[in-house]
Amino acid sequence: MKQGETIEKGYKKYVVVMLLCFLFGGFSLIMYIMLFYSILWQNEMILGIRREGEILNIPVFSNELGNASNETLPPPSPERRFIISNPSSLLLSPFLMAFLAAGIISILAGFSIWNLIREKEIKATKKTMLDIFLLPEEKKVLSEIEKYGGSLTQSEISKNTGLSRVKIHRIIRNLESKKLIMKHQYGMTNKIVIKK
Repeated sequence: MKQGETIEKGYKKYVVVMLLCFLFGGFSLIMYIMLFYSILWQNEMILGIRREGEILNIPVFSNELGNASNETLPPPSPERRFIISNPSSLLLSPFLMAFLAAGIISILAGFSIWNLIREKEIKATKKTMLDIFLLPEEKKVLSEIEKYGGSLTQSEISKNTGLSRVKIHRIIRNLESKKLIMKHQYGMTNKIVIKK
């Protein structure tokens, strides 16, 4: 199995979770907006209800055989009376805030997973490009530096790889020109650090 196939298998899980986060977040925000809209306009939708102890009689216009008459609705029966609370208190209810919070959190989680996938893809692409374009000795030096935490002195690289000091110097100069490493003075030798 190739390395690219393994990476793609791992990303499929992340992509599925990311898509689910975006779908759930979008659904939650749409539900919040719909409930928000219905609460704001509930006074327009509900007729003949009880508001703060008063029964509202709303005029109804009927058209029977072309004769328009102005009638009023009879007072609603006691079992059908509703008490309307303040719309702002309904808008800030825990139920609606849960929809809003769940939507925002899910969308933020989706974006963070998306960024994670992008970073991993960039690292994988960079690694494959390095494998293609670097010489075997340059790969050996880079892997030796990575093995020791990303920084190593030039003399330690020479000892660990078995390459001569001159060869190491040339390899480091080439890697530095490719902007893969940085070289700092470290006493009588140089400290080599891999760029992130």
